[in-house]
Amino acid sequence: MGHGCRRRLGVRAKVCLLFAVLLGLLVAKPARAATPFTLDESEGQPGVVVCPAKAPGLHRVTVLLHGMCGEPANACSHFAEQVTASEHLICPRASRRCDGGGSTWPQTGFEQQIERAVARALAALGQVVDETHGRTLIGYSLGAFRALELAQHGAGKYPRVMLIGAKILPSQRLLRQNGVERLLLSAGAWDMMNGHMRTETARLVRGGFAAHFLGLGPVGHGLTPSLQDYLPAAFAWLNEPVPAANG
Repeated sequence: MGHGCRRRLGVRAKVCLLFAVLLGLLVAKPARAATPFTLDESEGQPGVVVCPAKAPGLHRVTVLLHGMCGEPANACSHFAEQVTASEHLICPRASRRCDGGGSTWPQTGFEQQIERAVARALAALGQVVDETHGRTLIGYSLGAFRALELAQHGAGKYPRVMLIGAKILPSQRLLRQNGVERLLLSAGAWDMMNGHMRTETARLVRGGFAAHFLGLGPVGHGLTPSLQDYLPAAFAWLNEPVPAANG
């Protein structure tokens, strides 16, 4: 068709050439569009928001646990741009609905609920997931407590963990036994959890664990748009090779 286009003149030649260009773009378009989607709650199935990686091919997974009475879509929105540049982002919905809106995590049984939500997301994503290097796990506020429990009993599923704004008490023994390689603690300068998380980071580092504290600037406890300014540094640290002292 290209030779025919070159032999035509005038308007018909331009139309023919434009058609050829458009056809080429359509053929080159990836089969899977990187469009976020929601798998709603159904009987026996937890809800989950999924933001696929922007580029085609195999990609690792990041799992994000929202805070108390939060919405997974809202939490996802603060991380999606950074995460989906190289990974799929999966945001499970907590099982208990709050009276004022949103959902919250129960004290027990959340591990199974989260893993079922992740399994639903992976099935929906299809053959574009790379789990050979484990998952990244992020927890915010109450979600940070649940994320820590999940990581400390995750049997190697979550080697990279980021916990935001929570008075957590990580166990080096459980972290090591369950394959957690890097633990990033974060809080805003005005978050009441800031001092505690700095102290816990220092304790872990003294014990030889690969831990790091990342300040999130002049903000309080809530997630704000400015968080995106700090995520490149967060993921750069999480994805660094594991120090020999942590082996």
